[in-house]
Amino acid sequence: MWRSRLSALLRGQFGGFSRLPLGVVSCSQTAAGAPPRRECFAVKSSTGSNRNTENSRVMPSNVEIKAKVSDPARFAEKAAQLSQSEGTIIRQHDTFFNCSQGRLKLRDFMNGSGQLIFYERPDTDGPKLSRYSISPTNDPSSLRAVLSDALEVKGEVRKERRLFLIGQTRVHLDAVEGLGNYMELEVVMRPEQTVEEGQQV
Repeated sequence: MWRSRLSALLRGQFGGFSRLPLGVVSCSQTAAGAPPRRECFAVKSSTGSNRNTENSRVMPSNVEIKAKVSDPARFAEKAAQLSQSEGTIIRQHDTFFNCSQGRLKLRDFMNGSGQLIFYERPDTDGPKLSRYSISPTNDPSSLRAVLSDALEVKGEVRKERRLFLIGQTRVHLDAVEGLGNYMELEVVMRPEQTVEEGQQV
């Protein structure tokens, strides 16, 4: 039933697929609580996957898709109805660093906590596989300074996210400073599910 709910949620709510560009620097936001778990329109799925090296560890992966939202107020109202909640507000300041392989970003939740996230995904529209690795930090400011000195900053994105949970799916409604309103769907995959099943969800 939650799949039909998501279909109803998406109909008429966004105009075309679009990637969120980097290099956006904007003013600071007020602190808020970090999310219960892990970002615009996107679908993410959690499955096990590994790199093709002998000693590499298994990295979680997401299937994701992103798009701009044409009517955020209507989308939020519909998401609240389907999730039977008003959603959770999460404020984020993402700093992207130069990286020879994949992408590296520091996510600051503006409350003294954060996450260092490395991920790999193709620069294509539509559903795509994203492999990632996350390390939490209790001192994002100091970590940002070190990484800035070592790698240099590639770009920054600040957003206010509203998180809704519908079945297996985390629905994100993002107000991105300087860019507008986006949504993302994140399918939290079960271990036995495949990437193809995540895309179908």
